[in-house]
Amino acid sequence: MKGLLLVVFVNFVGIGALIPVLPYAVIDVAGGSETLMAFLMASFSLAMFIGSPVLGALSDRLGRKRVLIGSIFVAAVAHAVFAFSTDLMMMFVARIVAGFAAGNLSVIMAIITDTTSQEERARWMGMLGAFVGLGFVAGPALGGLLSGVGGEVHTAPFMLAAVLALTGGIISQRTVEESAHATATEKIPFARRWNDFYGHGLIGFAIAMFLLNLGFAQVEVSFVLVLKDLLGYSSLDTGWIFTWIGLLIVVVQGGLIGPVSRWISDIGTALAGSLVLVLGQLATTIMIMMNFDAFGSSLISVLAVTALVCIGFAFTNPTLSSAASKRTSEGQIGGALGIVQGFGSLGQVGGLMVAGPIYEAYGGSFNFMAGGVISMGLSACILMIIIGRKTTR
Repeated sequence: MKGLLLVVFVNFVGIGALIPVLPYAVIDVAGGSETLMAFLMASFSLAMFIGSPVLGALSDRLGRKRVLIGSIFVAAVAHAVFAFSTDLMMMFVARIVAGFAAGNLSVIMAIITDTTSQEERARWMGMLGAFVGLGFVAGPALGGLLSGVGGEVHTAPFMLAAVLALTGGIISQRTVEESAHATATEKIPFARRWNDFYGHGLIGFAIAMFLLNLGFAQVEVSFVLVLKDLLGYSSLDTGWIFTWIGLLIVVVQGGLIGPVSRWISDIGTALAGSLVLVLGQLATTIMIMMNFDAFGSSLISVLAVTALVCIGFAFTNPTLSSAASKRTSEGQIGGALGIVQGFGSLGQVGGLMVAGPIYEAYGGSFNFMAGGVISMGLSACILMIIIGRKTTR
């Protein structure tokens, strides 16, 4: 398990390094608009939506380790191609391939589910999130520092992502063991998978994951653009802000999520996190309208609202996955979690597709307001899951 977490950390250092430079690569280097930048991000998420259930189901059939390593090496090639691209078409191709490979998160979650008890699952899902957060602590800072080194603003950060992906593949080969329930002896038709998925009540979790990512996509697009356009932040400045975000994720998912989920359950923690997320998105809306001057310093205002948004998301995302995994039959965990994560990717795609045009037409405050309203719907959905579980007992 420690080897798997190391793989997650290495890969997300690489992915995190891309965050502060992607807007500059698309808008300043390739000459695209904010909408095209959002579409590029959406293409990654759409490919991940397709890749998540496909790779999850393949891992049920072929084995977790084989699928995990193969997808990591595919991602490495895609990052390297993007590193030397200045044409929007090649950027889209590279991000689509990388997005499909990123669907291996469902495989990683399936490995955790295979090798942990139900009582420990939320803690390990939280550890997974914490190592993702650690990657986002180091990654954006490195991406910002390397931006513009040896070529275009995105060349060095994307090459770093490629090298780290290769490193993750090597670590996986040497340290990750095939989990006990990694292979299925029977090829399960998709229709049967879907019926089992629906019968276990997982559709509510899929809708919740869809809403979570639909609302958070507004943050992903508009936050970086607000820092760039409203506050004049450089790629390096943006990298340090995302390092702060990564630290928050580490604190929540590495230390707080286990005790909290044992106290109020996985699904209760998800509900509490969604409410904090609503508060953070609406607070950010107000801060943008005030040009981040509420505390006399734009930096303090930025750090305050990002804390609320990221703490809410950090509590909600892994606990939804953990709660969903406890309703899934062995031998179908990879496919089921793949469908749940796939709905999340679909929500992200929808959110990203509309976030760019919304930003161009109305500005970042409208993105965060829309995200807050969607997150209210997420809270209502989670509450319905809780009520439904109590009525079936």
